[in-house]
Amino acid sequence: MARQGIICSAPGSAMLLGEHAVLHGYPALVAALDTRLKVILTPLENQQLCIESSLGQWQSPLSDLAELPIAGHPLRFVFAGIQQVAVQADLPTGLMITIESEIDSTMGLGSSAALSVALVAVLRRWLNLDTAPVVILAEAVALIRQVQGRGSGADAAASCYGGLVRYDADSKQAQPLQLDANIAMPALRLIYTGYKTPTADVIAMVTKWAQAKPQAYADIYKSMGELVISAEAAILQADWPTFAKVINAYQQQMVALGVCDQGTQKAINAAWQQVTAGNQLAAVKISGSGLGDCILGLAVPELVDWPHRQFSMHIGMQGLVWH
Repeated sequence: MARQGIICSAPGSAMLLGEHAVLHGYPALVAALDTRLKVILTPLENQQLCIESSLGQWQSPLSDLAELPIAGHPLRFVFAGIQQVAVQADLPTGLMITIESEIDSTMGLGSSAALSVALVAVLRRWLNLDTAPVVILAEAVALIRQVQGRGSGADAAASCYGGLVRYDADSKQAQPLQLDANIAMPALRLIYTGYKTPTADVIAMVTKWAQAKPQAYADIYKSMGELVISAEAAILQADWPTFAKVINAYQQQMVALGVCDQGTQKAINAAWQQVTAGNQLAAVKISGSGLGDCILGLAVPELVDWPHRQFSMHIGMQGLVWH
C-alpha cells in the first residue's frame, strides 16, 4: 500500500543572455517559462525504487542504489538525484517517483533543470532536510554538474525562482529581477532550428577552440559579460530599443565564438525576414549553447512556412511550487 505523496513542480526556462560567458565568471539572464514539470514522490511500504516517466519506467531494490546506470540512461538525473540525497540521509522506505511534464525535452527548454529542481525538492522534504530555495538551487546545480560534467545552473535558477533571474555560476547565487508589472517587455518568440547539439558537446568544442586562441576567447567572454550587465539595466529601465541592440550585439559574440553554424544561421535569417524594416525593437539571437537548439526573437512575428516548432514565449512568474 502506498502512502500520501509529496508533489512539487518547477518551470522550464530559456536563456536570454549569458550563454558560455556564465561559465567564465560572468552573470547570465535567464527566464522561466509558463510550461512546467511535476515530480510526485510516494513513499512505499517496501524497499523498492519505482520510477514512472515518459522517458521510461524503472523498478529495482533500494539495495541496488549504488549500481544504478547513470551514464547515458534516460533516467540518469533521477538516479543521480536519489544517490545524492541518500548520502545525506538514510532512505526510510522504498519510493515511487512519478514525473509529469509539459516541457518539450527535444527543444532545450530547461527540462533537465526543472526535473533536477523539483526532484531535489521532494526528496529533501521527504527526508526532513532543508528546503530553502537557496539550498535546493545549490543541490540541483550540483546534480546537473554531476550528470553533465559541466553546466552553469542558470536554467535551474529560473526553475527555482521563476520570472527573470540574474545568475552567477561560481557562487550559485540567483537574484530575481523586480520588474514593474505595468510595463510589458516586447513579445518574445522561441524558434526551433530543427536539431540540437548536446550542451556538454558544445562546451567541449568551445573549450578546445579557446585553447588555441585563449586571449581572443577571453575577450569574447568579457564582451559578453558587459552586454549582460547592459541588458539587465535596459530591462529594469524598460529601455527596449537598447535591450534589442544588446541582444543583437550578443549574437555577434556567439558568431565569433563559433557556435552559430549553417542551420542556426538559417533560422536567424528566416526570423529577420519577418521583421519590418526600421523596427528598433527587433532582435534575434541564439538561446542556449548554440549549434542548433532554439533561437530567441524579440518583437519578431510568427515565421511563415517555417518547418519546425515555434511559439510565443511567455515568462512564467512562478518558480518552485508545492502542491
